[in-house]
Amino acid sequence: MAAREALIALVNPVDGRDEEFRSWYWDVHVPAVLQLPGFVGARVLRLAEEPGGAAPFRYGTIYEIDGSAVDARNRMFGAGLGMSDTMDLSAMIVAPYVQRDDESGRAL
Repeated sequence: MAAREALIALVNPVDGRDEEFRSWYWDVHVPAVLQLPGFVGARVLRLAEEPGGAAPFRYGTIYEIDGSAVDARNRMFGAGLGMSDTMDLSAMIVAPYVQRDDESGRAL
């Protein structure tokens, strides 16, 4: 069975709008993304402490991708999904990740 790839999104709400952001992100945005081809699951995580230093993002989402995570990212950005003014668009990361295999072919 081929390893699935992952798309990792790191985001923040606009200051003072955390509750509104969570409602939109978890109840509207993530379910809409999961309707796109190749997206098979999502896990939304919250930073355990206040953002800052090496961890500037409050929320992270790990999307499980069946197929290419690069292609999935491109589909997500090209899908015309609605955005919310509760999300801080000045800084976010949406990065594709693949599983690394050692020389024997065994997943690490």
